[in-house]
Amino acid sequence: MNSSSYLLHSTCPCCGAEIGIHSATAVTAVCGYCHSVLLINQNKLVQSGRHSAVLNDLSPLQIGTSGVWQGKPFTLIGRMQVNYDAGSWNEWHALMHDGSSAWLSEANDRFVFTRLQPALPDLRALPEFSNLKIGNTFFKYQKRGYAVADIRNIQRGQYAAEGELPISLPQSETAQVVDCRNGTSFITLDYSDGKSQPQVFAGKGVALESLHLQNTRTPEQIRTHSGYVKGSTKRGKCPNCGGEIRWVSGIADYVVCQYCRSQLDMSEETAQLHATGEMRQHQEHYLTIKIGSRARIGNERWWVLGAMVLYDVPVNKVMPDVPLYIQVAERAETDIETLGWTEYLLYSPKKGFLWLLELENNRWALASTLDDWPTLNRPLEPIDFRKDKVPFLYDYAAHVLYAVGAFYWQVAPGDSMYYVDYGCEQRKLSTTLTQNEQSWSVVSSIPASLVAAWFKDNKNISIKAKPLSADKAVKIVHEHQRLKAKDFTIGNIRKWRLQAFIKPDIDVRTVEFWMVLFIILNLPIFIGGLDDNDFGITSLIFHFITYGLLVKIPYWTWGIFESTDSAKKYNPYLAALIVIIFTWCNYAIYISDKEAGTSTDSHYYGGSGGRWHK
Repeated sequence: MNSSSYLLHSTCPCCGAEIGIHSATAVTAVCGYCHSVLLINQNKLVQSGRHSAVLNDLSPLQIGTSGVWQGKPFTLIGRMQVNYDAGSWNEWHALMHDGSSAWLSEANDRFVFTRLQPALPDLRALPEFSNLKIGNTFFKYQKRGYAVADIRNIQRGQYAAEGELPISLPQSETAQVVDCRNGTSFITLDYSDGKSQPQVFAGKGVALESLHLQNTRTPEQIRTHSGYVKGSTKRGKCPNCGGEIRWVSGIADYVVCQYCRSQLDMSEETAQLHATGEMRQHQEHYLTIKIGSRARIGNERWWVLGAMVLYDVPVNKVMPDVPLYIQVAERAETDIETLGWTEYLLYSPKKGFLWLLELENNRWALASTLDDWPTLNRPLEPIDFRKDKVPFLYDYAAHVLYAVGAFYWQVAPGDSMYYVDYGCEQRKLSTTLTQNEQSWSVVSSIPASLVAAWFKDNKNISIKAKPLSADKAVKIVHEHQRLKAKDFTIGNIRKWRLQAFIKPDIDVRTVEFWMVLFIILNLPIFIGGLDDNDFGITSLIFHFITYGLLVKIPYWTWGIFESTDSAKKYNPYLAALIVIIFTWCNYAIYISDKEAGTSTDSHYYGGSGGRWHK
């Protein structure tokens, strides 16, 4: 963006620095040198008496970043930053190529592009702020139903800005903002002006790579302006107990001290004490995977940022107003340790966030939060493209027993969540609700051998399973990461159930597979031998010989059977050859013996009477 694109070129009335205005709709400008908030009035910059400076953060976006949204070029020319007790988010002012304005919202490493919509003529078209509830409210806007995804009722917020804004920087510290979703559609309802009917911003969630961004912040720029690089490991001291804390800068703003449970705000790289809990001595005993461990998934390295231990509680203690169309599961109250599970937050600089769930009996699952929600018939009723209901599995509620490490939102012991799962045990479409937020995610069951493969280089982590091969581990993860809400159709769910039943993914590079195959192929010989009062001694001998050969020979490599992977890998071609040869020999001997036995039997059964006839 250069000076030739300025509509207004003036100097700051406070410090004299040059300021260029690009947008004809700009109302507010912030001087980049003295941070004075200036009002644009009749092509003049006027002092407002306020100063504003955004907090240093690690956003890849900056003033001047350009890209393409829905086929239309845009440039970011301003930012409004809102900070409050539970976190913060950025609203980037995007100047479109045609001179209109749009907003790129950035919160919790997720992005939404929206535009201000015209005011509705019907003042009763949208519900009032006080009537909006997570999991219950469902209303229509422009003939499409929406469920409430996030409610922010901010009483002590702080507004900061930079660049140009098409609105005045709010004077009030209060804000009432609601995000609503259904499928790929997204709207924000802003009640902050005090009116019963809000301003409406409509759009869709976006992935940054889909915007084809140019002029984003480089790691060097982030290092220069923020003092640290996104993704670097940091160490410090807990201000409450003095214990060492570790976190990954720029990825998570909140850290829970592993020694005293203190909740720390790391948004400015200084540990700010939020709350203090009791000293906990045996916390690490509960975690199979330690905080800070690294997982190797394909060619990517993932860090374990944080972990939460949760336990089941009755649904009515967390969500007393469960809609009648949800089938509340009945559960007996038992020892919390037998009904608990652990959720690990993993992060990759290239791939983002991933949840690893450790369940009972060495069962594991992967979970990813969805940018695009499922299509909803009601707040807790997803439907597929045929408008058929996605099969309900169960619902349950949980409390956080303890949390340790870093997260991208505030988490503390005692926090409560309500869950509803749909689909099947192998693939779940799951929604999580709190009092102020709802999210949807996809969950895939995975074998313990996959987790063992991820952490096989960590000597301090012991998973009770043989590590899965690298290619299969990558395949499972890729299948999960490609999973979307729209994939949960009745047909796909039936297919997933069938796949789990027949277990088609059999490893042919094992002795056990070929030995079982040999037994199945030769089963008629055993049955026939039993019928003839012959227990198939020859077949039994062949089985021992075959087993010995299957254990040794397929590991050899020579000639046309040479393995291209590794000399030590099991060769299924040699194993198949051994099974074919000895199965053929077994049947040849069996048929030969059968024919000989038939000839002999005719002598005894023939003639007058026969000696075996009673």
